[in-house]
Amino acid sequence: MIAIVDYGMGNLASVSKALIYIKEEVIITNDKDVIRNADGLIVPGVGAYGPAMEALKAHDLVDCIREFAASGKPVLGICLGMQLFLDASEEGAPEGELIEGLGLIPGVCRKFPSDKTVDQGLKVPQMGWNKLVDVSGSILKADDYVYFVHSFYCDVNDSSDVAAYAEYGIKYPCAIERNNIFATQFHPEKSGVAGLHILEKFARRANK
Repeated sequence: MIAIVDYGMGNLASVSKALIYIKEEVIITNDKDVIRNADGLIVPGVGAYGPAMEALKAHDLVDCIREFAASGKPVLGICLGMQLFLDASEEGAPEGELIEGLGLIPGVCRKFPSDKTVDQGLKVPQMGWNKLVDVSGSILKADDYVYFVHSFYCDVNDSSDVAAYAEYGIKYPCAIERNNIFATQFHPEKSGVAGLHILEKFARRANK
């Protein structure tokens, strides 16, 4: 069974429907015991970094997610969920400060630089389809276009954690893989066949 973390800020229904479509057993929950006993965990997210971390803390889920990741069972972050996996974020923080994240992957979530995006005619947030580039042999491999909605990107410390990049004014990591920890800046549940293939591969990993 794959558990989808419900902390009030996720694209829960779409992720659940995509998993059901590929015939996976799935539950949407914030029950820590259910999460601990799941075969795989998905942390979705839509919204801002600070309120998301506060919501996870309010539901007492921060340590639960960290413990699940440390257990070796596969965990997948989607969009804001990927950003939350990093050490911290600039989003919503006072200038020169950061908001602490889950700390599963070393790195910081940063705003797209306006001189590389807005000043060059690119709208922020990036909203729509974009092609993955420099895709590794990760289970997240999708040599295709996938669907993005985001204003911040993940500045990952170690390039060996990056499973794929995308380009939007800058070249940035849009998929992460480190052992049992996976994450996508794009929405696989909204990315057609390519996204379903990613979810299938994650589910197979969880069902081993």
